[in-house]
Amino acid sequence: MRIGAILRAVVLAGLVLLAAGLARAAGPEVRAIFPAGGQRGTTVAVTASGNFPKWPVQGWADRPGVTLAATADQGKLQVTVAAHAAPGLYWLRLYEAYGISAPQPFLVGLQNETVEQEPNNTPAKAQAVSMPIVVNGRLGVGNDADLFAVTLTKGQTLIAALEANETLGSPVDSVLQIVSPRGNLLAYNHDHHGLDPQIVYTAPADGSYLVRVFGFPSAPNSTIGFAGGEKYIYRLTLTTGAFVDYPWPLAITAGRETAVELVGWNIPDALRSIALKADPPHTEIIDPRLANLVSLPVEPHNTLVEIEPNELATPQAIELPCTLSGRIDKPLDVDAFAFEAKKGAPLVIQLASRSLGYPLDGVLEISDLAGKSLARVDDLGNARDPLIEFTPPADGRYRIAVSDLTRQGSSRHVYRLSVTPAPVDFEVAADANSYVLAAGKPTEITLSITRKGGFDAPISLSATGLPDFVTAAPVQSAPTGDSAKTVKLVLTASGAIAFSGPIHIQARAEGASKLEHAATAATGTGSARTGDLWLTVVPAAP
Repeated sequence: MRIGAILRAVVLAGLVLLAAGLARAAGPEVRAIFPAGGQRGTTVAVTASGNFPKWPVQGWADRPGVTLAATADQGKLQVTVAAHAAPGLYWLRLYEAYGISAPQPFLVGLQNETVEQEPNNTPAKAQAVSMPIVVNGRLGVGNDADLFAVTLTKGQTLIAALEANETLGSPVDSVLQIVSPRGNLLAYNHDHHGLDPQIVYTAPADGSYLVRVFGFPSAPNSTIGFAGGEKYIYRLTLTTGAFVDYPWPLAITAGRETAVELVGWNIPDALRSIALKADPPHTEIIDPRLANLVSLPVEPHNTLVEIEPNELATPQAIELPCTLSGRIDKPLDVDAFAFEAKKGAPLVIQLASRSLGYPLDGVLEISDLAGKSLARVDDLGNARDPLIEFTPPADGRYRIAVSDLTRQGSSRHVYRLSVTPAPVDFEVAADANSYVLAAGKPTEITLSITRKGGFDAPISLSATGLPDFVTAAPVQSAPTGDSAKTVKLVLTASGAIAFSGPIHIQARAEGASKLEHAATAATGTGSARTGDLWLTVVPAAP
């Protein structure tokens, strides 16, 4: 009995030590950061919610201009946004010797910002704000609703634009309302850009108006009532100043100066037209007089604007490849384009509107000039924008027709149509965005290769940014066989020296194409991906 008791004690002690070791090996887990953004040239007090086996931690941002510093209080950070920081989306991570958190989105803006102050869930307790302003808010509990009071004069146009699900990955299907101080509903919007709402409201009289925010789960469930929680974070822009709805055209050609018109609300004449010249893949229109950041694709091929009349009987002639900006500007409108194509040369014909935040429920139809329909697509899977992969059955002239499914039209029913040869290319996806390596215990990175358009060249894959004591032999993806789709890169540490930092995996095609891509991994926020893969080499046990 005594020996049995000793054995039990030894086993119990071992389990305790194992549990302690596992707990020690766990890095920080961040579920959300709040606020999820800040104004350029300021320092923001940020709270990270999650689990932190060790504090303080280190902070990292995926591009220069934003730095993080942990305070003495667990979960509390100071995020400094440099005055020269580029506006837009950053990815932040917290790390220590035993691991790193998943990337968290953080938006840098140009306007003044504030943080929502509770209680503000009734008209009588609405939080007063001065515009222009970006309000960082959170629907913290179930049945929460946040109200903000603004003052408008008769004829002033208020823009209320909310970012939550689309950019921040917040699990909320948000609703925006404009209500009177008595709570009477004056304006409403549910889904403007994906699940994120926006309202443009012109005041009928001088006075105070309330902007109300509430939401439902973005993944529908049996909940009855408004949803809330620590992840239900949003950023609400409120302004009566200049706000861009869209640039016109919706894409420009690389290396060519293009006059771009800014279409929206309250835009002064001095800002309505600007000349842009940029390199691919995109450029940003940034001006402190604008309440929002405007991103514009820059294409390596020709960009066009539709020219009316371009009805089915008189299609506008286009040369491929091209990207075209168009409008279904009135109900029942149909825009048609004619192009020459070669038999068997596959094309990708893609329309974007709903994904850009515009109301067109686009329909694409390909036909020959005799009017015989060859392909017709409305929605593509869960997306409201159509795409057609079309292989011409013969040399000749074909027609693309663009319309709205419900036959609606307006100045906001804009679209971007690209017609390009089907890419012969590849993509590489890593199975995680972070990895942990210990001496004597190799770590595998599984890489999935997607070959497009019959891409059949060998691909060499190698890791860069590794410390000197970590090795990873390059691997090759052959055109056929198992390695055509999946390969494994094996990391080995020759010592137990601690390391924590980003690494990258480069994939280079052999042969004539010389294509080169970086492997990316899911961030855990929507469909966003990152090429910054994190490696933690755990230190030796004391």
